[in-house]
Amino acid sequence: MTKDFAGVALPLAVANFVAALPYAVVTGARVAVIGVMTTARPGTSVDPVMFGLVSNGLGVLAGLVLLISLAYVLSGTSQFALRVARGERPEFGTVFSGGRFFAPMLGATFLTGLAVGVGSMFCLVPGLLISGCLASYSSYIVDKGMGPVAALSASWQATAPYRVNALIYAILAMLAGIAGSLACCVGALLVSTPMIIISHAYIYMKLNGEQPRLAA
Repeated sequence: MTKDFAGVALPLAVANFVAALPYAVVTGARVAVIGVMTTARPGTSVDPVMFGLVSNGLGVLAGLVLLISLAYVLSGTSQFALRVARGERPEFGTVFSGGRFFAPMLGATFLTGLAVGVGSMFCLVPGLLISGCLASYSSYIVDKGMGPVAALSASWQATAPYRVNALIYAILAMLAGIAGSLACCVGALLVSTPMIIISHAYIYMKLNGEQPRLAA
């Protein structure tokens, strides 16, 4: 990234910004609707059942929109990151070229989120461990054409000898994300998120006996 920020980090930042836009729009609409409903006229009140349905319904819709947009963009950014890790100079448009992997990526992303969420309910550590062990699933999908379950299984099995390292990596990735968010979210968009995406590709290559390299 430091060697070629414009060619490596910027495309990934733009892709993630685009992925977040639909979620931001739906979330903004939810906030606006809730604001209208809670600003009742004098002498009137909001039906709590209707309020709950609208609020929760729009919240679920926002989550689905985010899942779909992330799965689509992740298909392209994973290809981009692998090419960078292999010493290539991918074109900017590569980050938006993952349409053919959308379906398996959507399924795998949903299952990963579900697994991490369940693990985090018991304790933060299991959730982080699962996150670290499944970090390479997107690379298995775009590089080996695996389905969602096969990609998750491959990532889990490949990291079996390195569970502690996977946990440490997940912790470091979380801290990097927090640090980027604290920098007015600009740091997350331009630095920490692209760095994490590239690191996923590096981990995948190392797990499969391939040595990452910088572009000439």
